[in-house]
Amino acid sequence: MRIRTSRHAFTLIELLVVLAITAILIGLLMPMLSGARRASKSVQCKSNMRQLGQMLQLYANDNGGWYFPVGISATTGKPYSSFGINRPPHERWPMKVFKVAGAPLPPAYDSDAYTQNPYQPDLYPAAPYTPPVLLCPADVDPYESHSYVLNAHLADRSIKQGSSDFGGLTNSEVILAGEKVSLVRDYYMQNVDYETVVEKLRHGVQLGSNFLYLDFHVGTVLPRDALTGVDPWDLVTPPPPDQPVSE
Repeated sequence: MRIRTSRHAFTLIELLVVLAITAILIGLLMPMLSGARRASKSVQCKSNMRQLGQMLQLYANDNGGWYFPVGISATTGKPYSSFGINRPPHERWPMKVFKVAGAPLPPAYDSDAYTQNPYQPDLYPAAPYTPPVLLCPADVDPYESHSYVLNAHLADRSIKQGSSDFGGLTNSEVILAGEKVSLVRDYYMQNVDYETVVEKLRHGVQLGSNFLYLDFHVGTVLPRDALTGVDPWDLVTPPPPDQPVSE
């Protein structure tokens, strides 16, 4: 004798309800997963900047207290930031600070023929002369193969290890390096080009971007909280909201 078993099939309405619930759950989870990925990349970026800080500290120890390579003006005798895109890739500050292992030296390109403009990354590639630690994982294919820029004002103001004249701030409030806009080539930040060079929200509108400070700690801050540390001598207080910075 056979025992009949009844099978219950989903009705169309039940199936639509299940699909709707699934869609709602996915919609709730996606922002959380996206936020987790963003936070993870921010943490890795902070680790990279700490390593940059360690290398700059070692550089300062071996180079008279200068935090990074500086040039000396032939006319004024004053220091200035001079190891960026005005020089071919193998002569820029990443090579001088990190001494990148495996970098092709002498370079395959003609150094004497190099010009700052136009941008010719295929002819003068920066990647072989840039350590991976200078790439933020949230920065996709940045120009000149680096994500971080140094604070040029430190060179312009002759700031070295042991300096204390920071416009009323402490060394934990003065920025040494920050994140740059991907489609910008610069290796330095200044308050005059802060709006165009510095990436302010790489890790989201709630976090902002990462900055390395003179005491070598790394902080994730929003734009207005970072601006004073770029040039504390000229920018003692942040500007009012939505007011552009000018010099």
